[in-house]
Amino acid sequence: MTEAQLFHGTFTLKRIWAAPPHRVFDAWSDPQLKAQWFTGPPERWTLLRRSMDFRVGGQEVLEGRFHESGTVTLFEARYHAIEPARRLVYTYDLHHSGRFHSVTLSSLQLESEAGGTRVSYTEQIVLLNGKDGTSDRHNGTEIQFDMIEANLRSCGAKQ
Repeated sequence: MTEAQLFHGTFTLKRIWAAPPHRVFDAWSDPQLKAQWFTGPPERWTLLRRSMDFRVGGQEVLEGRFHESGTVTLFEARYHAIEPARRLVYTYDLHHSGRFHSVTLSSLQLESEAGGTRVSYTEQIVLLNGKDGTSDRHNGTEIQFDMIEANLRSCGAKQ
């Protein structure tokens, strides 16, 4: 049996959000706020477990099951660098139904921008199945960023 080749992919998302850096950072660091955007599609996915220990060396876990396929996704992250309202660096492993799928280095940088925040987020991915899943990961992250932006707008309207 031959093992699949590794595939390496990278993407960067850049946005400007109408919220100060500390509020944008809270979307990643506050477990209640993160649960609003970091989740599977509610009509197709059921949460199995979630935990978050947001500190350098701390871990985060998100596990859920897709209804139609029964696929269980497991996200396991470790935080490496945390600078509130400035930057965040973490790695995460992704498993699909018990199979190790990928490992990713993620970095988030935030800069003040005319009353808002310039966001730069990069993922460097190693996919263990040898297939290019970079586009899928990029598209999924775009959806999550849209959800963060909507949450920032709705929270801003309440303040």
